[in-house]
Amino acid sequence: MDDPQLDQRLHKQALTGLSRINWLTRTHRLVWRPIESYCRENQLDSVAVLDLGCGSGDLLVWLKTKAQAARIDLKITGCDMSPVALESARHRADQAKIDADFLQMNVLDEILPTHHDIVICSLFLHHLADGDVVHLLRRMAESARHLVVAADLHRGRWAHLMCWAGTRLITRSPVVHVDGPRSVEGAFTLVEIKQLVKQAGLTKYQIARHWPERFVLTWKKPSP
Repeated sequence: MDDPQLDQRLHKQALTGLSRINWLTRTHRLVWRPIESYCRENQLDSVAVLDLGCGSGDLLVWLKTKAQAARIDLKITGCDMSPVALESARHRADQAKIDADFLQMNVLDEILPTHHDIVICSLFLHHLADGDVVHLLRRMAESARHLVVAADLHRGRWAHLMCWAGTRLITRSPVVHVDGPRSVEGAFTLVEIKQLVKQAGLTKYQIARHWPERFVLTWKKPSP
């Protein structure tokens, strides 16, 4: 999936497979809960959300639909390096008749937009080296007005076994069959991700572990 030379047909098939896996594993709900809680706690009915590494846009479309049901106006922007992913994301948003902005950018090197209340990433950190995770978390904290949410895989033997079997049951994508287990191998344990969060200088953060072998990091920007 990270190979820019990957055949477009295989890339789109993989994106579809990953969307199906995300839906079945309820990954989107893990991101929605802290967003909804923050809105309720602060009596907000309108927030701007920036999704880094948005892929096919399935998370953003799902969040927008969920927010509408909760009477929260979610203004959404997705960022990704891949033009294939962004094409799929725009198509998905158009099909769902949802307003969304999409930006092609390298979120590690380019300046992140600073007008979003909440900055999120889902299943993105495990693609990065330790130093890049620290760098990205710092940038997310600088960019977000109020809240950072990062959901990702938890590395472990059980997670690897579930991923290997699950990807073969859920999708026919050969890319997902290979990348899925590799993603678990490249993921972090809770001890490791906590160390990286501390290196990024984020204090008073929260990390919770969820089924199936996921974790969610949340960090609220301190009041000035």
